[in-house]
Amino acid sequence: MKKILSTILLLLISFTLVGCKDDEITPIYDNVIFSMFGDEEVFITEGEAYTDIGFISKDSGVDISSYVTVVNDVDTSVPGEYEVTFTLDYHDKVTKLSRDVTVLYLNAACQLIDDTSTLECYRNWSSYLHTVVTLKIYFNEHENINSLEVFEELESILSLYHQISDKYDNYDGYVNIKTINDNPTSIHTILPELSELIDFTFEHQSDVNNLFNSALGPVLQIWHDYRENCLLNQVCEVPDMQDLLAAQVFTDPDDVTLDTENNTITMGENMSLDLGGVSKGWISGKMIEYLNTLDLDGYLLNNGESNISTGGVHPTRDNEMFLLAVSDPTYSLPYYATVYLKDGDQLVTSGDYQQYYLVEDSLYHHIINNVTLMPERYSRSVSVIFSDPGLADLYSTAIFTMTIEDGMEFVNSTDNLEAIWYGMDGTAYMSTDFEEEFIKEIFIPITQLDINPITEDSPNNTVVSIIISLVLLLGAGVIVFVNKKKN
Repeated sequence: MKKILSTILLLLISFTLVGCKDDEITPIYDNVIFSMFGDEEVFITEGEAYTDIGFISKDSGVDISSYVTVVNDVDTSVPGEYEVTFTLDYHDKVTKLSRDVTVLYLNAACQLIDDTSTLECYRNWSSYLHTVVTLKIYFNEHENINSLEVFEELESILSLYHQISDKYDNYDGYVNIKTINDNPTSIHTILPELSELIDFTFEHQSDVNNLFNSALGPVLQIWHDYRENCLLNQVCEVPDMQDLLAAQVFTDPDDVTLDTENNTITMGENMSLDLGGVSKGWISGKMIEYLNTLDLDGYLLNNGESNISTGGVHPTRDNEMFLLAVSDPTYSLPYYATVYLKDGDQLVTSGDYQQYYLVEDSLYHHIINNVTLMPERYSRSVSVIFSDPGLADLYSTAIFTMTIEDGMEFVNSTDNLEAIWYGMDGTAYMSTDFEEEFIKEIFIPITQLDINPITEDSPNNTVVSIIISLVLLLGAGVIVFVNKKKN
């Protein structure tokens, strides 16, 4: 059908131009007219038939096309740029006309990188995960890879996980996080993909002393509502600690029953799940699993600016690594550092600068400490580099709720995990090997901390967390008692 339409269009153009009177075309000299039909630049797709619609050449109305030499070497099986030339050699005068014909790759979203045989194909999605996801893939121009099919498969992965992990909306045919939260005590049968994600999250919460808790939904909802009330209605307040503590009662992950064999889940009354601190990383991992099955030279996946994954080699850089920027959370600079990432690296950032609101010049962000129930501000941001995208996301979320000292102790104790912090003092803090392994340039001062890895003699952060919780609970009890006394 497409070829038929193209042929009809060419015929219409030809009839239109042939129908023009000779005196409507400006002579090139004397009474000689010489002109091409159609455009000077033509684009067609690889594999399509190409027939040039030609030219007109006359002297005082008499056809002189026999004096014109046409050179047309367009090969639509080989993408590239071609030139069709029409040379009129008449009465000792030579006039040349040319038409540029570009044969586009069947991979319409791709372009050949200059001075290489590598195609770069680009796609972005803005309808998933409440963010913008961008992807570049690189492969040899002669590889039989259909980029459109690749992007369609990746979009299906994005679409599936967006719908099953969404806590805001329901979707026909899916039991998702919102479905579960709406009826927490019911037994829900869920897809294996969601069961696997939830299981992964609960399994690894203990890695960070439970500073990450996917069952913290009731507390997070309070903070979300206060943030929205400020941003939408300009009513900017801080939640009452009594309300937060009352919600905390319903955040025990042990009250979630997940059956991974039968893919069912049920929870205690008033509970709700929130996978926001891990889902983007997990979904990046699923996209990477598919990308790694292809014969690609490399790829760069950017899942909402905060989750970046690299694979393979960079097509033009001598060291074959990807050069990426670490965003400046103060917006004083576009970025405060640049880092080199190699095959399989994940750069994940958590910070206070994207989702927040202000109460009397105090900033309250969206990453809530599971112990204090507050958005602690020990740094402006932390960026971690790790090999597992799901864990990198979970780690960065939890580390951001720690002091820089505690976070660095955790990072230095975890194999192959490195991190850089943008401190509240405007300086950078780096884990033991971050600068040597990854930094290309850094544009703010560096503060050195001598932090040793966690050992058996190190303070037990879990005990400290429990003590803080008990203090907060006792404080709430005192408040309740005083209020009752007043009444």
